[in-house]
Amino acid sequence: MDQQQDLIKRLWPFFLLFFVINFTGLLAIAYFGKDDLHLYFNARFHNLIFDEFFKYYTDVATTYVLIATLLFIIWKKSWRHFLFLGVTALFSSFGSSAIKRLVFEHGHRPTHYFELKNITLRLVNGVESQIPYTFPSGHTVLAVILCFYLCMQTQNRILQFTLASLMGLVAIGRVYLSKHFVIDTIGGSFLGLFFAILGYYLIWNCSNSSLDRKIIPIK
Repeated sequence: MDQQQDLIKRLWPFFLLFFVINFTGLLAIAYFGKDDLHLYFNARFHNLIFDEFFKYYTDVATTYVLIATLLFIIWKKSWRHFLFLGVTALFSSFGSSAIKRLVFEHGHRPTHYFELKNITLRLVNGVESQIPYTFPSGHTVLAVILCFYLCMQTQNRILQFTLASLMGLVAIGRVYLSKHFVIDTIGGSFLGLFFAILGYYLIWNCSNSSLDRKIIPIK
């Protein structure tokens, strides 16, 4: 079977939710506009429960889960797993940072962007506001790569749908906290997908059998 068809068949719940979430975001931007969409979302959907949830969720679901997964891979898995997730996450982080700082260096985060327009946002207590480097969302980049990897580890479609939904919550959380605009999370999603697929073909499907050696050999 063609590798591309095999990948889509293997991870179709991931791809389905990925494109539904992102194209819904694009349609919302087309309908409201970037500014009005953020203001609408900020005004209509805030409550104390969501405040506390998203305050911690986006970091836990990306950075901490990524670290925990890499530690588990070192303990139990092969170099193929470690290099795919670790190298892909590392290069995507460099790529995301380079795009932010070299291409969109003057793009402001929502908090500062609307402050310059004398518009007050509803912000979450305890969440630090940021000023520069809004596009793309680095958290969303990592969430997509991590979700892609985890979905490859199971054939359970319900679990794949659940993981993809949790990925979507990271993007929603970045907008909810006014860390990013919706377009930033869409850009981060597609950048993450690009690096995930690149890593899949260059590392995961690499024929070098030495990659299948355990990182910590079992004696």
